[in-house]
Amino acid sequence: MAGVVAIVAVINSVMPALSRANSSMVLTSDVINDRISSQVEIIHAGGVDAATQADAWVKNVGASRIAPIDLTDVFFGPEDDFARIPYGGPSCTAPCWDYALENDTEWGPAATLHIIIYPTSALAAGTTYYVKVVAPNGVSDARFFSI
Repeated sequence: MAGVVAIVAVINSVMPALSRANSSMVLTSDVINDRISSQVEIIHAGGVDAATQADAWVKNVGASRIAPIDLTDVFFGPEDDFARIPYGGPSCTAPCWDYALENDTEWGPAATLHIIIYPTSALAAGTTYYVKVVAPNGVSDARFFSI
C-alpha cells in the first residue's frame, strides 16, 4: 500500500512539470516556425535633397503575415549617426514614421509596406543614409542609400 501511495505522489509531482515543459516546447516551436517562415526585404529606399521625408518600400517575401505593423522598429539616419525612429501615425511630429500598405490590406506574403520616415532635419545632398526595418518577430533588413 505504501508503494502505491509513493508512486501516486511521484506521478502527481512529475506530471505537472512535464506538462509545463511540453507547453514551453510548443510555444518555442511556434515562435521558431514564425521566424523561419517570415522574411522582409527593403526593395527600395530613398529621398530627395532638402526633403523632410525619406521613403522605404519593404516587401514581405516570407510565407506568413507580419503584424502588428506599428510595433515594427525603424532605424534611420546618416550612416554614422542613425537612431530608432518611433512609430507616430498619420500626423506625427518628427522624428517619427508612418506607413501605407501598397498592394494588400495586411502585411501578408507578397505585400509591400511603404514606410514614410519624417526625420528631425531635412535630407542633405551628398549624404549616405541608413535604414533598417525590424518586424515585430525579429526578422529584419537594412539598406544604405545616398541623396
